Amino acid sequence: MPQRHRYALSPFYDRLLPLLLSLCLGSLAQADDGLDTLAQQPYWHQLLHLQAQGRGWRSTAHGPGFFLAAQGAHDPAAELRADLQAFQGPAQGDQSPACLLPARYAWLQQQLGRAVLPKTPDCPQLQTWLHALAVRRLTLVFASDYVNNPSSMFGHTFLRLDSQLADQDPLLTYAISYAAATHESNGLLFAVKGLTGGYPGMYSLLPYYDKVKQYNDFENRDLWEYGLDLDPSEIQRILLHIWELRQTAFPYYFFTDNCAYELLKLLEIGRPTLHLSARFTLYAIPADTVRAIIQVPGLVLSRHYRPAQSTRLAWRVRDNSSAVNDAALRLYHDPARPVELDQVQAEAQALETAFDALKLSEDSGRLSGRAHPGQDLSLLLRRRARIDLPDQFIAHPAPDSDPSLGHDSSHLLFAAGSRQGATFDLGLRPAYHDLSDSAAGYRRGASIDFLDLDLQYRQADRRLHLGHATLLAIQSLTPSLPFQPALSWQMGISAQDLPLQNRAFDANASHILLRTHGGVGFSWQPDAAWQTWALADAQSLSGAGLDGTSVGLGPDMGLSYQAGRWQLLLEESLHRQASMGWLDEPQLSLDHRWARDSSLRLYAQRIALHGQQLIETGLAWIHDF
Repeated sequence: MPQRHRYALSPFYDRLLPLLLSLCLGSLAQADDGLDTLAQQPYWHQLLHLQAQGRGWRSTAHGPGFFLAAQGAHDPAAELRADLQAFQGPAQGDQSPACLLPARYAWLQQQLGRAVLPKTPDCPQLQTWLHALAVRRLTLVFASDYVNNPSSMFGHTFLRLDSQLADQDPLLTYAISYAAATHESNGLLFAVKGLTGGYPGMYSLLPYYDKVKQYNDFENRDLWEYGLDLDPSEIQRILLHIWELRQTAFPYYFFTDNCAYELLKLLEIGRPTLHLSARFTLYAIPADTVRAIIQVPGLVLSRHYRPAQSTRLAWRVRDNSSAVNDAALRLYHDPARPVELDQVQAEAQALETAFDALKLSEDSGRLSGRAHPGQDLSLLLRRRARIDLPDQFIAHPAPDSDPSLGHDSSHLLFAAGSRQGATFDLGLRPAYHDLSDSAAGYRRGASIDFLDLDLQYRQADRRLHLGHATLLAIQSLTPSLPFQPALSWQMGISAQDLPLQNRAFDANASHILLRTHGGVGFSWQPDAAWQTWALADAQSLSGAGLDGTSVGLGPDMGLSYQAGRWQLLLEESLHRQASMGWLDEPQLSLDHRWARDSSLRLYAQRIALHGQQLIETGLAWIHDF
């Protein structure tokens, strides 16, 4: 009988309960019943994306419906009260505040109990979305660096949402990625706005095969996949928060609030005890954040390497005989050409290699002048299908250069050496990697130096000098393949202490000159250990020591070798400077990495002009952090 009375009166309670709770909450707020304390919980701040600003708060999020209080972006207590009031209002289907902000609703229900928030409303769109994704696991994906795009020159991280289909083929799943929302084609403007937060950053949900095609095929970037050990409740919290952020944008900064930093914050929504983002207060480089995630005990369950299309082609070329590669190159240019090889297996290898090379060229947009690339690909496939042999591709094991094993991107250098007397150097580089460093965990031939500073004390004059200050220096040494001669390039802008006085050499002179340079050429990598390059480089030197600007042009060549913990680098930079002559600057370094983030470097460099020279040598200890 009491049970029947309860149901009979339920419409009355449905109308009365929100009113009572609203009045109760109003009086409790005036009496400071603890809601202010709840509003100061770190997790509430995470849900609102709040950052400390002076004595107050500021949210980096902005978008329609993300804040229900007028001052919600600055007042977490006001937002909490506004959310509670909205959650207790009448149901509006998918437009109910609890359906639009489900992560907040779930957390407040957990904190306040079902007496205050008794029932989770029906949210058909949200439930359909969750059911369609059917996420069972999350996988962290790291795309290697892509120096032709400033926003990805340090790599990119995103999350793969693995459903049951991932057991059959991960390409059938979806991926969530955070990136700058822009279609800017002006590289300089893109870099400036990216550095100053001029672009909005937003989350996007795309099929994983689209991401693989973009990175593996179009941009030739290797992918590293790390399966994460998150329980269903942690995954659910992340998904609910992603739903909340559908129309929300954040200021995007290349070095701070970027893809890597936002992904850490997203993982902390799932597991608040991770405290990963707090480690990256000045800048967040994707490779460093990957290492931070992997260092959490038990968080990473598995690792998988997905090589780029160009990487797989390079494997084929190295495994083939020279005769097979020659035949494949002829087929690449003329798919109907007869194959003149003695063995059927060699013919199959040539057809497969030619197909892979042609497909890579098509995906990279390099066949604009070819009449019918699709027909050429079909012809190669039909010819290969007539040969009754299995695929001749030999899958190589994942390289030892797992990004998680690479050195940290910042480094501190202490050196003792000689330059017209004893010298002592202190160097600091916030980011990222140069050719003298161990290539383990980094793409071979890619070098990015940012804000590299070196101070040198010289016993000869008992003074402290600026050795160099590099604003930015990039080298992209992409090895050429028989089918695709890739262009290598470099650029840099720095201030350097050079022994030049009035366009003449003076070993005792000390002048800070502004050096800008850029060059293009080719690189070759005969095997995994050796790489060599030759570029035509133009540079300008300007400063008081030169009484103006001197422009130079000449070759820039290099050779690097890496085996185990040893790294050898030899570079020769030779420029014919206007009104000065040939400025010759060879340098040699030999590194031994005795720990992941510690190495010893023996170096020597020479500056020569008009038969006069200055030689500098030293031994450096480098600690990466």
